[in-house]
Amino acid sequence: MSHSNKISVVVLGREDYLKKALITSIPGTDLSLLPKNNDLKETEIYENNMYMVKCTPDRECDDLKKVFAPNRGPDISLLVVKEEFTPEEVWEQVDSLHRITGKLTEEFIVVLPLSCKESDSYRFKCCTMDQVFRKLTQLAEERNLIPTSTRLHDQPAASQTPTPRHPIKEGEHPTTEVNLVLLGMTGTGKSASGNTILGEKQFISRASSNPVTTECQEAKTEIGGRRVRVIDTPDIFDDDDRKSPNKEHVRRCLELCQSGPRVFLLVIHVSRFTDGERTILKKMETAFGREVVKQTVVLFTRGGDLQQGGMSFEDFLHGCQPDLKKIVEKCGGRCVLFENNTLGSDQVDKLMQIVDRMLTEERKNVNV
Repeated sequence: MSHSNKISVVVLGREDYLKKALITSIPGTDLSLLPKNNDLKETEIYENNMYMVKCTPDRECDDLKKVFAPNRGPDISLLVVKEEFTPEEVWEQVDSLHRITGKLTEEFIVVLPLSCKESDSYRFKCCTMDQVFRKLTQLAEERNLIPTSTRLHDQPAASQTPTPRHPIKEGEHPTTEVNLVLLGMTGTGKSASGNTILGEKQFISRASSNPVTTECQEAKTEIGGRRVRVIDTPDIFDDDDRKSPNKEHVRRCLELCQSGPRVFLLVIHVSRFTDGERTILKKMETAFGREVVKQTVVLFTRGGDLQQGGMSFEDFLHGCQPDLKKIVEKCGGRCVLFENNTLGSDQVDKLMQIVDRMLTEERKNVNV
């Protein structure tokens, strides 16, 4: 692929950790590739087969002017702002970028925090995270960087009514299929998350000090035209403090997802990270092979706990325990936040976008 065919993205803003958090969310970007230092001294560049992402320091510098040099400007310019931003402060940043680079203010897209929605009252151009990913996907499609079978243009826009979910009837055979395998410790919300993905209560889920799910179960649905099999599992890894996975549960789990690609959803309670979870990736590798981390998305539950504490998901990821950070890093920065008591499908759409990007990258690597 030619260098010029890649989608060029520049990430701007005053908070370096927020900029890097966004970079890890851009399709295919590996969190482990990010520098260890927190403060940007100069423009940093991250590349893969589809994207060339430039992350700039927050100061007027020659680097910033070079990034926006005539005839060499990026395809998309993203300005990352904090959860508690004020429109006046953001406009000051946009206006300053306009003066430094000479680019129109409309060329700088403000990426709204997850808790915010688009508003016509803002003087600046803004997008939700979903809209940013759709824009990136559209650019990738226009340059033939995404195979036709994996394109997302049929998925609903954020402002539209989400595609309804319904159980698959026998005899229906959609062209695409994926298995979502829920893994994690007892009490993290695996069954509740499965029900959220399905759009209805198929798995038993209730508060209990004892495991509620005692064997592997499956349920099917359709999301955006894709056939989805959700597999709920008991605590495969840490029952009775044993050090090796339950082989019978692992065998049954693999039987259920023989058809179609599988994606492991590692479910972790956002407000509780246990000693047993510190080594859970090693246990997953023992059970499903060393490549399992490349097929894993970290699904954090109890998103409402962060909202009550006035904390954004990005702030949580930045400030969480080192061992939890390592888990997210090893899983390529792929993570999503669920609140299973909330109606609506936005969080499921976010998950499926991550799944689609991961499977697209996996197919590309196989074809190289």
